[in-house]
Amino acid sequence: MKLKILAIVALAAVGVGAAFVAVGGLPASAASTTQYLTGAATTGDVADDVAATGTVATSASYGLAFGTPAHLATADAPAGSTTWTVTDLKVAVGDTVKKGALLATADTTDLKRQLAAANTALDTARIQLRLAKSSLSDAETAAVTAQIRQAKISVNNATSQLADAIKTRDDVKTQIRLATLTAPIDGIATAVNVVKGLEAPSGDAIVVDATTFQVTADVVESDLASMKVGQAAVITIGAVDAKVNGKVTAIAPTAVGNTTGSVVSYAVTVSLDNVPATVRAGMTADVTITIDSATNVLTVPAAALRGTAGNYSVLVLAADGTPIAQPVEVGLVTNTTAEIKSGLAEGQEVVTGVNTPQTGTATNGNGGFGGGFGGAVPIGGGRRNNPVIVNGN
Repeated sequence: MKLKILAIVALAAVGVGAAFVAVGGLPASAASTTQYLTGAATTGDVADDVAATGTVATSASYGLAFGTPAHLATADAPAGSTTWTVTDLKVAVGDTVKKGALLATADTTDLKRQLAAANTALDTARIQLRLAKSSLSDAETAAVTAQIRQAKISVNNATSQLADAIKTRDDVKTQIRLATLTAPIDGIATAVNVVKGLEAPSGDAIVVDATTFQVTADVVESDLASMKVGQAAVITIGAVDAKVNGKVTAIAPTAVGNTTGSVVSYAVTVSLDNVPATVRAGMTADVTITIDSATNVLTVPAAALRGTAGNYSVLVLAADGTPIAQPVEVGLVTNTTAEIKSGLAEGQEVVTGVNTPQTGTATNGNGGFGGGFGGAVPIGGGRRNNPVIVNGN
């Protein structure tokens, strides 16, 4: 019986001791010390970016049809009443063409007959106008009111007939000119819908796409206010493992029609520079647009910031390891990096979080120091990377 009582007392003592340790009853030398995660102030660049995804497209695409001027391929070719027989074809799909290069011609035999008839009608109209003016002069000399009135009517009719004859002649000459298709831009023939010796079908005979490319991506409304034409961009095209530079060339004034839920987006067009030959229209592209940047400045991890705009500080460690608040003047801030204008020196370590020894987990500024550690300034849209915790110990 005594042995049982002794065993129970011993277990109780162990339990009390464990509880005492759990509530911090051990001396400070026996308890684990707090480990601070730090990062150094360094000279570097800070960039505030907007990310979006779009599709690669040619910057311009033109359709060519006999008898009509070149038009954007997104529009239908104007309908014509003339039948065109192709007499020569100098391009095939995939050929590279230069602006002004001859691509195809059509038979103009009938048009030339029409032009001869139009020139004859024009000469006749000119003669009739001269006769009408002569009759008017005679009537005015005779001072006969009725004759003058009739002569003026004849002059007006002859003038109108002359204008019609000139228009008819010019229209036929235009049709003859448009029987020859030339490249409107430097580009690539992406469609050839005619065959030499056969009648051209309705619609575009040839389509020429520009060799320059662009990406149109939807940007959420919270990011739009910071964007402007001319901003630099980096475009990543995963299908061909290509990364190219570009810039914003257009920002839509109205929201896109396919907004999702309550998120409103606007179409932003980005041009691409020096595109590799492997890139094709229709490929998916990830676009990163730099809306603000600071280069060759003193920076710290954004997780080190605490406070609010205009009243920022960071924590630096004293000689005894105690964190001390150090006021700083801040410039550009992103979710990963902050520009420091004053208050720190290069190489100086700042606290970015704490490591909890009991759990072995790290806590950055957003959750450590009893909620008093401010962390990075929130940036809207969720478009950037989360703050990186740097362990300087």
